[in-house]
Amino acid sequence: MAAIEKIRKRSGLLIAIIGIALLAFVLQDLFQSTGRHREYNVAVIDGEKIPYKDFEDLKNKNLENMKRSYGNNLTSSQTYSVYNNTLEQMIKDHIMTKEYEAIGMNVTAEELYDQFMGEEPHQWVVQNFSDANGNFDRQTLESYMQQLDNAPIEYRTQWIDFENAIKENRLQTKFDNLIKASYFVPNKLAKKYYDNKNVKASADIVALRYSAIPDSTVTVTDKDNKKYYEENKFRYETDEARAIDYVVFDIKPSAQDDQDARDFVAGLKPDFIATDNVASFVNANSDQRYDSTWMGRSDVPAILESVVFDQGNQPGFVFGPYFDNEAYNLARIVDLQNRADSLRASHILISYKGALRSEDTINTKERAQAIADSLLTVLKKNTKKPELFAELATQMSADKGSAEKGGDLDWFTDGMMVYAFNEFVMNNPVGQIGVVETPFGFHVIKVTGKTEMLPKARLAILKHDLTFSTKTYQDMFAVANKFVTENRTLDQFNAAVEAEGLTKRTMPRMNVSTMQITGIENPRQIVRWAFDDKTKVGDVSSIFELDDMFVVAALTEIIPEGYAPLAKIAEQSKYQILNKKKGEIAVEKMKACGTDYDRMVKELGAESTSISDVNMENRTISNYGIEGDIVGTIFGMKDGEVVGPIAGNTSAFIIRNVKIGEPTENPDLSGILRDKTAQFNNKVLNSGVYNALRKNAKIEDNRVLFY
Repeated sequence: MAAIEKIRKRSGLLIAIIGIALLAFVLQDLFQSTGRHREYNVAVIDGEKIPYKDFEDLKNKNLENMKRSYGNNLTSSQTYSVYNNTLEQMIKDHIMTKEYEAIGMNVTAEELYDQFMGEEPHQWVVQNFSDANGNFDRQTLESYMQQLDNAPIEYRTQWIDFENAIKENRLQTKFDNLIKASYFVPNKLAKKYYDNKNVKASADIVALRYSAIPDSTVTVTDKDNKKYYEENKFRYETDEARAIDYVVFDIKPSAQDDQDARDFVAGLKPDFIATDNVASFVNANSDQRYDSTWMGRSDVPAILESVVFDQGNQPGFVFGPYFDNEAYNLARIVDLQNRADSLRASHILISYKGALRSEDTINTKERAQAIADSLLTVLKKNTKKPELFAELATQMSADKGSAEKGGDLDWFTDGMMVYAFNEFVMNNPVGQIGVVETPFGFHVIKVTGKTEMLPKARLAILKHDLTFSTKTYQDMFAVANKFVTENRTLDQFNAAVEAEGLTKRTMPRMNVSTMQITGIENPRQIVRWAFDDKTKVGDVSSIFELDDMFVVAALTEIIPEGYAPLAKIAEQSKYQILNKKKGEIAVEKMKACGTDYDRMVKELGAESTSISDVNMENRTISNYGIEGDIVGTIFGMKDGEVVGPIAGNTSAFIIRNVKIGEPTENPDLSGILRDKTAQFNNKVLNSGVYNALRKNAKIEDNRVLFY
C-alpha cells in the first residue's frame, strides 16, 4: 500500500517525465529520422528563416478563411492546398520584401491613409464599404474606424490584416507599374515587327523529307548523343524529384457487407411504415437527413419515378429496400399534390420589434398585424385601382428591395420562400390578396403569377450507405501486410506483383509539393516517405492507410536537382538526333545530284514545289511546319540566288527564285505597339518577374518534414 501511495503522489512528476521523453522522441524522429538535422524551419530563403510556428499561425488563419468560404468539411486536397499556398505565400513575401527594400520602395503612412480615405480609395475598401447601390460609403468607413479601439480583439486583428493586405497590394501595384514603365519599343523596332508580320515571300523549293530516309540506315553513336546532350542539356534542367512504383489494395465492401446492409434497411421497413413522425425517424436512422422538398418527375431518382407517379401508390406507401447511389434505401411517399414549379407574387411587409431581421423599434406585433389587416381591407375595397398595391408597397413595406419595385418579388421556385408565404401563393389563384404571418412579420400578399400545375411528391428517403465492415478492413489489411512483410526489396516487390497478378502503378516524377498521384487522393504520406533521407532507391515502404485503400510503394529513382542525366533524356532526344543525322545524309544525297532537280525527285523521292505567304513572324512553311532557319535564309537571299541543300527541321531544302514583297512605307504602328506591350505585360507581370526572382533565390524547402 505504501508503494502504491508513493506512486500516486509522484504520478504528476512521472507523467511530466514521460511526456518530456515522448516529446524528445517525437522531435528526434522529426529531425533525425530524415538525416537532415535541420532547425525547426519550414523553409529558409537566402538565409532568412521561416519558423514553423509562423507558418502554423498563418496556415490556421487561411484554413479558417477557407472554411468560411467552403464550409467546415474541407477535403484533404483542399486542406493540403491551403498548406501549400500558405508556404508559397510566405516565400513570395520574403522574396518580394527583399526586392522592395533593395530598390527603396515602400508605402508611407500618408499613402496608406490615402488608400482608405483619399479621393480614389483602394478597390477592396470600396467593395467592403458600399451602400445598397454599390456606391462607396465614406461615412460608414469613418464610423467603423472610430469604433475600432472599443471593438472585440478579433475585429481589430481582422482590420490589421486588412490594412496589411492593402499595403502589400499597393507595393505590388507600384512594383508592377515600375516594370511596365521600363518597357519601351522604339519606332524602328516596331517597324521591324510590322515588316516581320506583313512582308511576305515566295520561292521555289526542292525538299527531301527526312521521313523518306529509313531509320535503319542511320547510325547514332555515343558521340552523337553526348554532343546533343552538351548542346541542349539546359533544356532539361530539373528540380529534385522522386519516382515510385506502387500497389493499391482497395478496401471494398464484401458480399457479406452488402447483404448485411440490405438486411439492416429491410429490418427498418416495418417501423418506417408504422411511424407517425417520419422526419424524426429518418433523421434518427438515415445517413442523410430528411428533406421536405417537393419533387417532380425529373427530380426523383429514376428507380422511383414509376413507383411515385404511375402506380397509384398513396401517401404512406414505402418502397424498398432498393440500391441507388452506393446505398440501400427506403422511400416513403409523404404527400402528393399538383403544384406549380414557379410562382410570382408581390408583398407589403409590416415588420415589428423582435421580428427576424427587423430594424423596427416602434411597432409591436399586435400593431403590425392591425396595420396589415387594415391594408388588406383597403386593397379589397379598391380592386378597380390595381396600382394602389404598388403605391402602398413603396410607401410602407419594410422589405426595401422589393418596395422599390412596388412590392414585386419576381418569379421564384416552389419552396424558395418561407413556408407559410410559399403555401399561400401556391394554394391561391392569381389575383388573390391575403395576409400571412412569418418570422419576418406580417405580409400582405398578392399572387401575380403561377406556372402549370404538375404532379409533385414529398418523399422521405431513408439511406444507409454501403461501407466495408471491420472484418473486411482487417481481411484486406492482412493481405497488404502479407505482401509488405514478404517483399522488402524492389526485386521481391516486382516479382510478387507479377506472381499475384496485381496491378503495379508508376509515378515517374514527383516533387516535394506533389499533392496528387494517380488513383490516390491524398498521397502526402507517400511523398514524405519518398523524400525522407533514410529512404533509398530499392526500398519498399510500410503500409500507407489512405481513406478506403492500403498502399505499398517502392522507391525506384532519386532525381537530383540540376540537369537530367544523359541516360534520362536519351529517349526524348532520339528523334532530334535521328533527324539531325538524316539531315546530314539528305544534304549529301542532294549534293550528289548537283542541279539535276528532276533526278532528286525521281531517285531520292524529293518534292519540287512552290511556297508563298512566308513571313518572319510565324516562320512556318506550308506542309513542312516550323522552319525558322529556312525562313531566315529565304529573307536573306538575293535575286537570282540559289541556296542549298541545307538541313531544316523536317527536310533538307534547295531554295531558288525567291520573291520578297516590298515593305509598307509609313505604316500605322499603333497596333504593333499595343500588342507587344500586352505580350510583355502578360508574360512578365503575371508571373515572369517573380518566377525569375524565385529561381535566383537560394531556397531550402523543408515542407516534407512537416506536411
